[in-house]
Amino acid sequence: ATIDPDIPLAEQMTNAARSAGRTQPELLADIAIDAFECESLLDRVPRPMSRGERQICSILITVSAPVIALSLVDPTAGLDGRRRQVAVDLFAELASDRPIAVASDDVGFASYRQ
Repeated sequence: ATIDPDIPLAEQMTNAARSAGRTQPELLADIAIDAFECESLLDRVPRPMSRGERQICSILITVSAPVIALSLVDPTAGLDGRRRQVAVDLFAELASDRPIAVASDDVGFASYRQ
């Protein structure tokens, strides 16, 4: 997902959902917020955030709209170990019923098989 550095995360998530014809972000976005423990990011703009926080923003914006297929480039870049595992689990769940292509130098993530 493309992140606008000057628009609060929650607004970007809502915009992603609306662009897909939804009135609110998908339930998966709420699940991801809880899993990443990142509710404090929702009212913030991404510009001053760390690389890992911006990565989480990108993931949340992506899962705010219905996901049919995904193409991921370094989806765990900048994430600490716990949040990396959250991302792995989240994308593994998504991969259970839709195609996901991954380009990553994170060998553990790229080689994950469900």
